[in-house]
Parts: sequence; structure tokens; C-alpha cells
Amino acid sequence: MLDDEPLPEILQAEWAGDQVRALFADLAAGADVRHVQMRTPETDGTVSLAEAESAFVAGQAIAIQVRYVFESEMWCDTIMPGNPTTKIIRNRLPNG
Repeated sequence: MLDDEPLPEILQAEWAGDQVRALFADLAAGADVRHVQMRTPETDGTVSLAEAESAFVAGQAIAIQVRYVFESEMWCDTIMPGNPTTKIIRNRLPNG
């Protein structure tokens, strides 16, 4: 491992449902969404951001991962729905 390589930035939080819905709206309006992966009891695959949001609102999603570019940085948000809060893990990915 090279000592001059920065460690990835990782943030974790517990959000209420309305905060997660606001995240979906923010991503749709202001980010360049590159990939959305969703796991439900029936499937695990690539979906649109809108499909992931609908599944989250309906309580069908087990986990959602969104990779996107925001302000020239690549990010990955992992959304793990729970009750009463949803766990969000966000990390900045290396560019390239």
C-alpha cells in the first residue's frame, strides 16, 4: 500500500424516510447517476433511480446502491431500509 494514497472518505448515518426520499429527489435533480443496483426479496439487479425510489417507498427494497457523480467527484451511496430509520453509507470513489 502506498503511503501517499488517501483513504476513502466513508460517512454513515441513520435517516428517517422523508430524508431518504429527499436524497432520491436530490440525486435525480443534481447528480449524474451512473448505476443503481437494488436487492428485493425477489431479485437483485440494475434498476432506474425512479424504480429504486418506488421500491423504497413501498417497503420492498432490502438494499439499494447508487453510484453517481456530483461536483466532479464519484460517490456511492448504499441505502439499507429499516424501521424506524434507514442506514446510509456514503463513500467517495477514486476517479478514473
